[in-house]
Amino acid sequence: MTADGRLIHRERLLLSDNALDPGHTREDGPLEDRLDENGGDPRTLREKAPRPAGGDCHAAPVTQRSPENDEDVWLRPGRRFEREGRRATAPPAKPVLPVRIGLPSAGIGTRQLRIAVLVGVAVAWAAIYSAQSVIWGVGRAPAGTIETAISWVSLVWVLPLLPASLALAGYLRYCRPRAGVEGLYEPLDVVVSFRIVSRGQNADALRGTIESVRREIQRAPVFGYLIEVVTDLPVELGDGPDLIHYLVPAGYETPRRSLFKARALQYALDVSGLPDDAWIMHLDEESWISPSLLAGMHQAIREEEASGEYRIGQGAILYHRHIATHRFLTLADMIRSGDDFGRFRLQHDLGITLFGLHGSFILARQSVAREVGFDFGPEGSITEDAFWALVQMQRGRRCRWVDGYVEEQPTQSIKDFMKQRRRWFLGLVKVVRHAPVALRWRLPLAISVALWSLSWVGVLYTYVRLGFGVQTPAPWIVWFGDLAFAIYVVNYVLGLKLNLDDWEPIGRLQAGAMYVAVVVLIPIFSLLEVGGVLWALLRPDPGFHVVKK
Repeated sequence: MTADGRLIHRERLLLSDNALDPGHTREDGPLEDRLDENGGDPRTLREKAPRPAGGDCHAAPVTQRSPENDEDVWLRPGRRFEREGRRATAPPAKPVLPVRIGLPSAGIGTRQLRIAVLVGVAVAWAAIYSAQSVIWGVGRAPAGTIETAISWVSLVWVLPLLPASLALAGYLRYCRPRAGVEGLYEPLDVVVSFRIVSRGQNADALRGTIESVRREIQRAPVFGYLIEVVTDLPVELGDGPDLIHYLVPAGYETPRRSLFKARALQYALDVSGLPDDAWIMHLDEESWISPSLLAGMHQAIREEEASGEYRIGQGAILYHRHIATHRFLTLADMIRSGDDFGRFRLQHDLGITLFGLHGSFILARQSVAREVGFDFGPEGSITEDAFWALVQMQRGRRCRWVDGYVEEQPTQSIKDFMKQRRRWFLGLVKVVRHAPVALRWRLPLAISVALWSLSWVGVLYTYVRLGFGVQTPAPWIVWFGDLAFAIYVVNYVLGLKLNLDDWEPIGRLQAGAMYVAVVVLIPIFSLLEVGGVLWALLRPDPGFHVVKK
């Protein structure tokens, strides 16, 4: 333990050695020959997940040259890193060959997914409309003032059409990238920190994430790395030359008195010795990385370093880890994976965070993170990710899509599920109200939050109409409302498809049962989602609830 409260297991960095010089590649023969000379180990990864969606369909990694001046490269093997009187020496250099990341051909193709989405929306739209005709028929005219007022409440059915249309636009932009040339990735001469922030209550989840990073990097050392863990509570994480553990001092206070995760993130920026040209992959305590993520990070970092734009990256998160033991809540979270490939994919392709960011799977250059920091005060401490994103947009920074998956887990109880949604809602309201940015940056998020706040009205009206059977004022209300709901159904189904493709192989019968279950349970999932919003409206909680993992 240091004098300022930091718990540091061993402040050393594990580098995946320097990128192989392309001239050496040409002189020594084809890459495959040199792979064979390396003991017959091509470092092949057989990833069970489908190729990550998004990005340029034809993008492929290219050879990365090492800088000619060693002094421009931070902590090359054999060099020493000094900070605040402490030293850490990188491990000695080892021969490193290009890495093969074998992304399988299985999965959803670009054209196939776009067609499937359009067909799925059409089928779901027709099915929903037909079901309504069977249940209500043409309905009856409203009798009296109360029933007339109830019939006009049906307008809330149309409100979700805006976010649903944006999600559909995101699906239709889906583009599965190709792997690198013969699947070979030249190691990049950069350092990447996998920064994991946690309160420290879920030690097992933290250790699992650390081992996930080590396991995948060992199999595919495509860049130098270290693991930075930041916790509020002491927790035993083991030891290792690649691990730095920062314990936030109890008395640490930012100038604006930020709280919770924002406080920990700011502390990490204050004490970390990362140089400005390093990259940070922000993860939650239960976030496991995948081979596809390393491939996506490789492409994103290479492109951003070449362009000098240094955009903020984010991609898709899957939630299938506990699908065998917590199937109900896992299926309830399929909408989140689907939404990543819908609305969030669209905003990252546009380069603007219209709906904020997830708190995990944020890829940012150290220089970019330091430009803004995370000290936003109490108002920006509930959903600090969205607050940070809007401030970055105001400063001219843009975002991008990163291919690959991060794997997380769903909540373990219905109460935690609803508390999680309550925190998100209240945090985003604070972002809309207090983010120090122009209205044009807050307005899209404000509209999204406003529609979310009315979602319970639409669900309630649906059940009320089951009892009254009153006609809507105009047929188009039903048509557009059904279309929005059809896209909502496809969102769940697509999210489940992506998760099952990444999960262990299962039979068609079991998979079919899950697809039926997720569709049948959507009305219940909707009640849970709107329940979290109602809870926020009726009993707002200014705290930061940590769900059980």
